[in-house]
Amino acid sequence: MFLKKQKNTEENNIMFKTKFTLLFLLALSYGFSQNKDVEVKKLEINTKLDHFAARVSGDNIYFSHNMTTKRGRAIKDKFDGNVYTIYEAPVSKDGEIRDAKPIKKTELGQFNMSVATYSKDGKYMYFTTNHLGKGTNKLKGMETFNLQIQRSEYEEGKGWTNFTTLPFCDPNHNFAHPALSPDGLTLYFIADVKGTKGKSDLYKVSVSNHKTYGEVIKLNETINSSRTEIFPFVSADNTLYFTSDRRGGKGGLDIYKYDLKDSNLFKSPVSLDLPINSRGDDFSFFLNDDLTTGYLSSRRLKGEGGDDLYYFNKF
Repeated sequence: MFLKKQKNTEENNIMFKTKFTLLFLLALSYGFSQNKDVEVKKLEINTKLDHFAARVSGDNIYFSHNMTTKRGRAIKDKFDGNVYTIYEAPVSKDGEIRDAKPIKKTELGQFNMSVATYSKDGKYMYFTTNHLGKGTNKLKGMETFNLQIQRSEYEEGKGWTNFTTLPFCDPNHNFAHPALSPDGLTLYFIADVKGTKGKSDLYKVSVSNHKTYGEVIKLNETINSSRTEIFPFVSADNTLYFTSDRRGGKGGLDIYKYDLKDSNLFKSPVSLDLPINSRGDDFSFFLNDDLTTGYLSSRRLKGEGGDDLYYFNKF
């Protein structure tokens, strides 16, 4: 699936040469230090198939997983790509995911559905899927079924229904990985529209009653790089977490954080420490409202072979 595995984002273009500024940057990094006692565990649900993009909403946890046959084999599309859907399970105290099942929805058929975000009341879901018609893919130099973001509503007895493509999703570009702000008034996402600095950049739009949307705005140049930014998430304390393959990371894909409350325009995102980041690919970070527990996705040593889900605490 485009941009989930896209191991494609840049060194910050702001270089400081004075001793004072170097000390200033060190102070900023120190302010972002995570708990040294943080614990990360691989979940029992992992297999050789993909499990990624876990999000907690209310009493349920949702995650993306391969659509499978009755024998448990991954279903492929006509281009030999994986087809994903969204699973749900009750939240557990130990972070494990048990009794997972595909979400109930009124839209039938085999279509990609992954990387979702949910309104606080659990009524609205935004997720990544594909346009039904082909559009120009400037990255690949061909026409493809580009990614788009859709919104759906939850109705008791029906499940997820009223699927609607967001109005700014141009079929000639990719829009993916939606993430609502804690107050539900802003939707963050990735796109490769004109003006994108890397292969995909982070953008945002204002949200009004989950019905109308404002102008698409690219996040600042210290957040976006010349490489790839994917999987944004905004925590309860208004910190932006995202994934990037920019230079200077610990592995292929790393998880970064950026304080959206800070007005300092020269501030750079900071890579999270071990064991959140590893020498492998680490992505799709989620932090519960307690700001100490959450989930991440990773392809690291001693994994099960696909994208694996990990639970962490003492963050």
